[in-house]
Amino acid sequence: MENVATHPHDAAGAWRARYTRWRKVEAALIALAVISCAVVIWDLTVGGFSWRVLGIRVSSWETYKPFRNGVVFAVAAFWLHDWRSGHAASWYALERWSGSIAVIVSQARLWASGHVVWRDPFAALAPTLGRAVVPLGYDLGPTPGVMIPTYPAGLPIAMAIASRLAGDDAVYFVVPLLAGLSVWLTYLIGARLAGRRTAMIAAVLCAFSPIFVFQSLEPMSDVPATGWWLLAWLFALGSGSLTALAAGLAAAAAILTRPNLVVLAAVLLVVVAARRPRLGRASLFICGLAPACAAVAVLNAVWYGSPLRSGYGPVSTLYEWRNVTPNLRNYAGWLLDLHTPIVLLAFAAPLAARIRHAAAMYAFIFLVVLSYLFYAVFDNWTFLRFLLPAIPLLFILTSAVLVSGLERLPLSARGAASFLVCLLLPCWYLVKADRLNVFDIGRAEDRYAAVGEFIGHRLAPNAVVLTLIHSGSVRLYSGRPTLRWDYIEPERLDSAMDVMRARGYAPYVLLEHWEEREFRARFGRTSPIGKVDWPPAIEYYGLSNVRVYSVDDRSRHLAGARIIPMVVPVAP
Repeated sequence: MENVATHPHDAAGAWRARYTRWRKVEAALIALAVISCAVVIWDLTVGGFSWRVLGIRVSSWETYKPFRNGVVFAVAAFWLHDWRSGHAASWYALERWSGSIAVIVSQARLWASGHVVWRDPFAALAPTLGRAVVPLGYDLGPTPGVMIPTYPAGLPIAMAIASRLAGDDAVYFVVPLLAGLSVWLTYLIGARLAGRRTAMIAAVLCAFSPIFVFQSLEPMSDVPATGWWLLAWLFALGSGSLTALAAGLAAAAAILTRPNLVVLAAVLLVVVAARRPRLGRASLFICGLAPACAAVAVLNAVWYGSPLRSGYGPVSTLYEWRNVTPNLRNYAGWLLDLHTPIVLLAFAAPLAARIRHAAAMYAFIFLVVLSYLFYAVFDNWTFLRFLLPAIPLLFILTSAVLVSGLERLPLSARGAASFLVCLLLPCWYLVKADRLNVFDIGRAEDRYAAVGEFIGHRLAPNAVVLTLIHSGSVRLYSGRPTLRWDYIEPERLDSAMDVMRARGYAPYVLLEHWEEREFRARFGRTSPIGKVDWPPAIEYYGLSNVRVYSVDDRSRHLAGARIIPMVVPVAP
């Protein structure tokens, strides 16, 4: 009898039958993964379910169980697909898809920012009230009636340019767009230095990093500085004269945004000069960079009296040797806590993978860390933001080691393992960010606009608001002047109120719930106003409650008058 396995037609038929069976199994696994994902979404949005199907109770309340099941089904589907596909395995497709995946995770995040104010008639009261007349982020200028910023000029300049080009609302998009650009640049730099698979993983890690997500929601300079330095890196890696000049211009924007990181330009100068013509490229890089350095020196001299003095104060008071140990402990702890110890793989990159300019990358990371080791000590994880310019490079090095490990797995397992890395680490980052209340920032920060606008609509034009953290937002959203109570001596609070009344102002006190204790501790023993023992005129209820007290209401309250607060509407 003829063996059917030796007949070519029968062998082909048997192979097709097996192929069809495995495809059905793969399709079933994919379907189960999709169903598990749908259950996760349902549990998150609705809170779970409990149904009876044919007398059997089917329920789901704990999100982690369907999530776990979905991951198992998806990994099994990946492995089965790659096992039967050979050279068509997803590991090879990752290189083709990597750019698209990086674009998808490069999302814009929307947030608002204040405007730069240079002249303010209220600042003319400085001889009487001192620095209390200027809001957060500003200081008294060299001439009466002038306020100068304490923060660097880079981000305000970028916002001013955006406003001129696309209208006032465009300032809201500067930080979110630079956040998206930073993720895309992480991919492009990683692709040039270590390959597309490494670049894709690094971009995903960057996009979901808790500190990166947090800062991309804030109108602060950390993400913009990161974006400009990454752009400088990308141009520095290019060839030709124009890319060297562009690298210098991008570094110039970074220095305008964060002048204390000027030393990082030396690393990029080395990278630029690594290509021929070395001298010409280095010269063009310096030509692009020099105007920004000169501009920072001139602004510092005009505003603060010395090219080497910043709005934060003289260098001698900002940096101290004793800060090294606590800062090293804090930054290392925050980095590992927010990103897991996996980031330590970055230091094994030279042994595990081939990476261009690895020495320059390590030097860049080291100089970023060194720039803040001697700086003031902070006790909150949010100050890991100082190291943001180095974190994308750290992710590239870490991802290079991860890819090197993935390449040692059987081909059929690489796609599934890559899927796990790109799923589990971002999920862990999101859970960590949620525990740190990162995603509440939109609702929490809404109070600045809501309270400020309400004050603008409800308080008289002659109102002046004694406040601290709202000192800038009240001016922006209401147009009312503010006084900072942290700059008023405890025994001078009553006299400051008398000055306001003599000038025709109606004084108010605005306090967040956590500020009230500090305000009472500072002024409660020296001033009746400092006790804040009467009902507020305005209340805001949110993640952080805010109360606005009319100083004149205190005497009315003590006389028996009933004071009913106005409640600020909260956005849904």
